Amino acid sequence: APDADNSRSRRLEDGEEERIRKVLTGDAEYINSLGVERGISPDSQKPMMLLFELAIETAMRMREMFTLTWDQIIIEKRTIFLDRTKNGDSRQVPLSTVALAVIKESFTTGSTGIVFPLFWNGDRSESSLRKASSRLSGRWRTVAKLAKCDDLHFHDLRHEATSRLFERTSLTDVQISRITGHRDPRMLRRYSNLRASDLAERLW
Repeated sequence: APDADNSRSRRLEDGEEERIRKVLTGDAEYINSLGVERGISPDSQKPMMLLFELAIETAMRMREMFTLTWDQIIIEKRTIFLDRTKNGDSRQVPLSTVALAVIKESFTTGSTGIVFPLFWNGDRSESSLRKASSRLSGRWRTVAKLAKCDDLHFHDLRHEATSRLFERTSLTDVQISRITGHRDPRMLRRYSNLRASDLAERLW
């Protein structure tokens, strides 16, 4: 059966994406309006923004993203190669122009090693990966709280990204599943319903 976390249907609501971006860029006016001394630490703003952009543009899982190394990203072909995924399969994730742009901002010629060294030290033991996931989830909870969307889990961004692929593209279910890595057809049927809803809104 699909993971319990996947059964959530939480999506970004009006204003939430804008507020999240303000938190991640350290928007002084917005932070001051919250009545707090400061937002997230300056050293985590850029990597957290890159993580957020990749999440809503690629539908990748958190672990798939924070364990990325620069040699997995082929900028010329606009793809990310994942050789270690949750379901055991490898896959290639295409990059939208938005995702490509934010990656280029962080990439410098000759970049090697881990893309997110602030979040993960390269230790692939399960205990280390779980600790990294826990620490990153904690960082996200802080972002979500400051953005006034406390109940928005990081995994909800994967649901948001997958929903957008169905709503904004003409890709088939099979093509989208190759991007997201969903293997359970029941999960795809959930998202396929979005197409019917979109069509219904266009009727008189």
